[in-house]
Amino acid sequence: MLNVGDVLILEDIEAKELKRYKSKIVEIKDEELYIDYPFDESTGKASFLLNNQKLKAYIVTKENNVFTFYTTIVGRKKIEIPVMIMSFPGNDSLEKTQRRRFVRVPSQVDVAVHPLFDDFTPFTSVSLDISAGGIAILAPIDKEFNVGKTIVLWLVLPFEGELNRYVNAKAHIIRVDEKVADGKQRVSFEFDGLTPIQRQTLIQFSFDQQLKHRRKGIKN
Repeated sequence: MLNVGDVLILEDIEAKELKRYKSKIVEIKDEELYIDYPFDESTGKASFLLNNQKLKAYIVTKENNVFTFYTTIVGRKKIEIPVMIMSFPGNDSLEKTQRRRFVRVPSQVDVAVHPLFDDFTPFTSVSLDISAGGIAILAPIDKEFNVGKTIVLWLVLPFEGELNRYVNAKAHIIRVDEKVADGKQRVSFEFDGLTPIQRQTLIQFSFDQQLKHRRKGIKN
């Protein structure tokens, strides 16, 4: 179920403030996972996790599934590279958190909107929410959008502690909000034909945004 190279997000469940780290699986053992030394997502710097530190782990697999489990740092080792060793309770203990529908989270990212057949002038906008399945944006009211219409979107995804990532994908309109504010209309899209890498990037970004909102809630 898990694969070498899967993205791993670790959340410190004993910290007073929400702390999370990002890593990747290097090697899989029966009851252990070897992982790259993680880095703090808020600073982008390498982090030194202590033995016996208790964590909640989020795994984003190459099949675009997301699982969670609880784990403990049990040691360090040097194979071809230095790795941390964490306990792994086994596949039966994995809890799937993303099922048929992807959860949309409020998020403002820059979006460039292009026509598929040159039937309108390209424009830039911002998102209202986003998920690995779709996105809602603000669009000018002078642009005619009909349900089912396919367009091309360029997304700029800002990850904490990393350079921006970019996703270029086709999407079709699933809803147009008739309510207009400040000369804008809300248009909701569903992505079409995402590659596994694009889907995984959007899943990671959605989780980043969910945890960011949770962190703000804890601080407030």
